[in-house]
Amino acid sequence: MLIDCDTHVSSRGVGFEVTVDQLLRHLDEVGVQKAVCFPMVSYTREISADNRAIFEGAKAHPDRIIAFGGVNPRLGLAEATDELRRCIEVYGVSGIKMNGARDGYYIDDPVLSIPLIDRIAEAGIVLAVHCGANDFEKTHPYRIAKISERHPDLRIMVVHMGGSGEPNMHDAVIDLAARYPNWYLVDSEASYRKVHLALERLGPERICYGSDTPFAPMRYEWGIRQVVYQDLSEADKAKVFGENAGRLFGLR
Repeated sequence: MLIDCDTHVSSRGVGFEVTVDQLLRHLDEVGVQKAVCFPMVSYTREISADNRAIFEGAKAHPDRIIAFGGVNPRLGLAEATDELRRCIEVYGVSGIKMNGARDGYYIDDPVLSIPLIDRIAEAGIVLAVHCGANDFEKTHPYRIAKISERHPDLRIMVVHMGGSGEPNMHDAVIDLAARYPNWYLVDSEASYRKVHLALERLGPERICYGSDTPFAPMRYEWGIRQVVYQDLSEADKAKVFGENAGRLFGLR
């Protein structure tokens, strides 16, 4: 089972954005069975339409789409709380993605973020957080560590594992991930040298493949990761390319 743990779906499909059907075609081109789908989000930061598109896509293709919702507290905490409730109770998502870099808030903000994260933890679903150098202050791994201290059982996908720009935060992510066993590091937009360091220090059980489609071409990222992981055993490659995510989401 091969799983791409970082893709973004749009309800619009304009420009370089992709719909669920387009994403499935990209997956078929590289032979990947499943994808974690985050909302693409337009420049207006409107998020509900993409959440709905992911829900509909997962309903139509339950064997292919692992649905995540998205919330943006900058649109108003009451609106974000209502959207979160819809994602959990109506859409039945596997997790929620929060992106403080794109939306302009600290991921551990006690007013904007923590009330939403408390609800995610209560629901027992996965939290995915953008952790990237494009806004290291708002998405710094020590802020994610504070979330794990508050909710030690919460499973967290650390998307980009501190990359997505320079200077990166990979070392801090890897150091803290050794302390928090519920962190899963998604390798999209990450330095291959630091991916190798994470493999060495944390083991292949903690790394998940992600392409960051459509921000990066899926075929390109898939090809690069074949080289990055070429020295792993077949069993360890299977973990990185799908089994770890399968364990995270309880898939068989």
